[in-house]
Amino acid sequence: MADLKITEEEKIIFYFLNDLRDSGETNMFAATSHIEKEFGTSTRESLAHLRKWMKNFNQDGYEHIKIID
Repeated sequence: MADLKITEEEKIIFYFLNDLRDSGETNMFAATSHIEKEFGTSTRESLAHLRKWMKNFNQDGYEHIKIID
């Protein structure tokens, strides 16, 4: 498996999504609007972040992931 590389912003969004998931506030398939509201991203960008998070979900965090500029 190739090393996952994310931006610092994506790392922050991933932690936000972990917290949102843990809160039980929403079904994660509907989390796009939460990303838009919190980070000011477009629907398309928010959906891309959500998909990437779902593909790489780790409840223990993302410290092992390489951050790219």
